[in-house]
Amino acid sequence: MLHPTLKRLALLLGAIFLVVGAQAQMARTVTLTLNMASVPDTTNADGLIEVRGAVKGVAPITLSDGNVIDWSAESTLEAQHMGGDYWQLQFQIADTTELTFKFFSQQAEDNGVNGWEADPNPVIMPGAADTTLPLHFFEAQSEWHGVSGDRGMYDWRPFASKMDSVAVWYRVAMFGAEADADEYDPGANVPDQQVGVRGARLVNPSDTTVTGPIDWGTSDVILERESTNDSAPGYRIYSGVAYYPAALAGQTQPYKFVLETVSGGTPATAWEEGRLTGNREFTVPATDTTLHWVYYGDSPPNPTLPVQSNIVFGVNLEAFETIRLFDPARQDTLWVFGDFNGWQNCRTESPDDCFMQKVPGGTDFAAAVVIERPPGIELGYKYFLDFNDEAFQTEFNVPPPSGWEEGHLTGINRRFEFAGIPGNQILDLAYFNDVTPQNLMLDGSSTEITFSVNMDSALTNPAQPFNPSAGDTVSVRLGDPIWAHTQGIDGTDHDIPLLDRVVLTDDDADGMYSGTWTVSGPSYNILTFKYMYGQNGTYISESGSDTRAPGRNRTHFIPKNADGTWPTAYTLPAATFKIDPGPLPYETNPYISTGIEQADQIPENIWLGTNYPNPFNPTTSIEYGLDHQAKVRLDVFDMLGRRVATLIDGVQQAATYTVTFDASHLASGVYIYRLQTPMQSITRRMLLVK
Repeated sequence: MLHPTLKRLALLLGAIFLVVGAQAQMARTVTLTLNMASVPDTTNADGLIEVRGAVKGVAPITLSDGNVIDWSAESTLEAQHMGGDYWQLQFQIADTTELTFKFFSQQAEDNGVNGWEADPNPVIMPGAADTTLPLHFFEAQSEWHGVSGDRGMYDWRPFASKMDSVAVWYRVAMFGAEADADEYDPGANVPDQQVGVRGARLVNPSDTTVTGPIDWGTSDVILERESTNDSAPGYRIYSGVAYYPAALAGQTQPYKFVLETVSGGTPATAWEEGRLTGNREFTVPATDTTLHWVYYGDSPPNPTLPVQSNIVFGVNLEAFETIRLFDPARQDTLWVFGDFNGWQNCRTESPDDCFMQKVPGGTDFAAAVVIERPPGIELGYKYFLDFNDEAFQTEFNVPPPSGWEEGHLTGINRRFEFAGIPGNQILDLAYFNDVTPQNLMLDGSSTEITFSVNMDSALTNPAQPFNPSAGDTVSVRLGDPIWAHTQGIDGTDHDIPLLDRVVLTDDDADGMYSGTWTVSGPSYNILTFKYMYGQNGTYISESGSDTRAPGRNRTHFIPKNADGTWPTAYTLPAATFKIDPGPLPYETNPYISTGIEQADQIPENIWLGTNYPNPFNPTTSIEYGLDHQAKVRLDVFDMLGRRVATLIDGVQQAATYTVTFDASHLASGVYIYRLQTPMQSITRRMLLVK
């Protein structure tokens, strides 16, 4: 889809062209009005509705007012929402212009309903006068009330227009908590279940008779499903027409939707309530109209209903590449594992859902993962370094450490809230393990760390009392295997007791145990650990929190000197051994909390080459490329906007691809091919000559 800024630029350039080069043609104004009530979906007021098309078969073309019309998203003819189901668009064309067009709904396309209207394409012929076409109902290609495709004349109606009567189209979406509370069954049909409209009878002002199509006591207006396809949105949307005597125009009509069911032969009527306060109402119009769809009981869709969206994960490995803990040339790889892809099982079962691709020209890695979950749900995940075992051991003479992130916020899982939005939900670019370049201790740097912990609380630990007189010792258990590796410690396990490295002693018998250990670069300044005590293989460690809340480990950061160097010695804050479960004290990374982690979002870029050969008969090759993993679709359309082939539809890694298009079943002519990701779209033409 063309970015709004680019569309404005196109308009400006077109206007300049109009001034300097198109003075000879006379412009006329075209007015189009569209009604979206005929789409089997819940079209929103902020949805993108465009007019797309061509001038005498040629597109893109710049029109008299600077707008661009094309069969792709390059078109700038965007309809404006006028309220309810109604949209309108005005633009100018030359008096010699013959314009072929269609309406296109991006929201329908994003929601899995074909966004293009059915054939044939309306045509505006050349002429000198301004042109205002009659109201047009969107001609959905998908089934709507048993009909799909061409509905006939441009001014078709989903209902019959009658003399001396006004048609009012009612529409309700049976999603949400109120529909569930009233025991709506999507699979039930008339007579077991029906959706109706009830309301007040109105008084005819001309003869004072009580009249009108609806009544509070009975459902005289029964609505029908918009689609018989149980996987389509229209399966749970009901609509239908009521006819009002023309004399009732201007009166207020109170009404409500009702759900009528039959259970065991006994009928029951449920009235919509939910978030609805009082009755619904509208003013009876003087002309036929549609009432914009509403949720039953004004209750939006149940938040537990899953939706599909792309989550774009991004992580920066500059620090790890700088000190050679990660090296793509060594064939080390990066993955994202979480609640949404089966964690580590994803690597063998569906690697496209967890493998992270290096973004060219930097140290960023990204993955676009298709997730289907209820909106608002919180999901946990971690990044994982998969070191090339053989190459790593050859370089460092030791096995590689466990590659799980354990330095991020004390070792907990990362978390995000699934928004369930169309397209991409892009997460902030993170640093692996929260290690930024500012956290690095380069080769030659070293700091002597002093640990100190009061052990009095452990003396009465009912699980295993601390008993120094019996030989119990106090030590440190590391929680970050990768950091342990930088200190020459075996990091192949998650928990690393430093019994032979750090022993804390209480030399003055005051209950405070202290000891030192020297941290040497190349490494980073993040200390992730717990205190522990015991002997002979039986040890008690502080519990900490689980993977959902900070405090799983103690985390402290060696601070830099004022000149940016690392201190020769640093004493950690005095601690008290914590025997009860719960979060441990921790510090936050000063280089993250100041906003450094708010790096630029992962860029997305795609390119689409010219097919070769062109013209072709009957096959041609199309080349395209991605700069990082994304969900990709490559379609071919004819000049009427009909999709004639889908060449690619799925998630692909960053690379250059070539696909062959076989048009042996198609007629000669110009065809459009479009490469599309959730964030971008590129369109080109090719010519088939037989």
